[in-house]
Amino acid sequence: MAKARSENSAKMKDVADLAGVSIKTVSRVLNNEPHVQDKLRRKVREAAEKLDYVPSQSARSLRGSRSYDINLICHNPDSAYVNSIQFGAVIACQELGYQLSISLVEDLDQKSISEIRDAFETVMRRRRPDGVVLLAPYANDEKIGFVLQEMGIPVVRVGPVDLQNQGVLVEIDDYKAAIEVVRHLTDLGHRRIGFIRGSENQRATHVRFSGFSVAMEAAGLKVDPDLVRPGMFDFQAGYDAGQYYLGLKQPPTAVFSSNDDMAAGLVAAYTERGLKVPDDLSVVGFDDASIATCMRPFLTTIRQPLSDLGATAVRELVSTLSEANGNGAHRIVLDHEFILRDTTAAPRES
Repeated sequence: MAKARSENSAKMKDVADLAGVSIKTVSRVLNNEPHVQDKLRRKVREAAEKLDYVPSQSARSLRGSRSYDINLICHNPDSAYVNSIQFGAVIACQELGYQLSISLVEDLDQKSISEIRDAFETVMRRRRPDGVVLLAPYANDEKIGFVLQEMGIPVVRVGPVDLQNQGVLVEIDDYKAAIEVVRHLTDLGHRRIGFIRGSENQRATHVRFSGFSVAMEAAGLKVDPDLVRPGMFDFQAGYDAGQYYLGLKQPPTAVFSSNDDMAAGLVAAYTERGLKVPDDLSVVGFDDASIATCMRPFLTTIRQPLSDLGATAVRELVSTLSEANGNGAHRIVLDHEFILRDTTAAPRES
């Protein structure tokens, strides 16, 4: 039986000696600090790998002020959206020598600044993170941003946010993506197009609906309020919307759902009535979550690079931590993709 490796079997000095550099250089490389020559960085990493050297997380924390923990704060850890972002964040943390912790924070919509401060002070004491990744709906909460800024916690937000000059934002262009969806449906000949909104406390809901409305107007179509349904970004909301549409004298021929879970619920409602998608209804979702290819028929949707959003957020946060004055407020927009599958076709009456 192989003997378990002792954490102290190789020391930082051993890595420095093998790489032919100073211990300080080894420390800077292993801590992912900037301004280290690529040649030296490569030599240190090769030496560390050859010696099977793994720095002690606790020792790293004790030697400096960093905990090497990044805290991802979310509201619903069970959603495919959160899981995919979390996966990318974990991979990036592993690459950079950090660990990712997850904090679930209760709904803070109606909370005061002092109540929000109390909630986050509890999280920060428990986790002691070097920085925070905020997911919707918290990414766009001005009070949360104020509290974290007051506490001196670096923040990267993920998703469409209207807060200006408050740290780093990583997102896709939801507005442009929504326009692409409507253009696809109108090109197929659809005129009665419905829309299922998401949670009203998430900016993505409003940005996507704005894109939908502008694209409808550009196509010479009016947004029919009877075809716009409320939603909560979950399967049940989509199913309920489907039941509603089926009760109309003039149901839509196509529906744009603000996410894939609701699109799946909508398809289930129609299938339950013996109707077929896309013969009786064309459906487009948003996210390209796992459910998009688990359901039948496969869902036409907008693909968000969810794992890349999580990984980019972590890398930007670590980069901010490594810079003396941070990297300043800026916005990173990743590419989305329209994924054509099996849930859209020309309307029967066209």
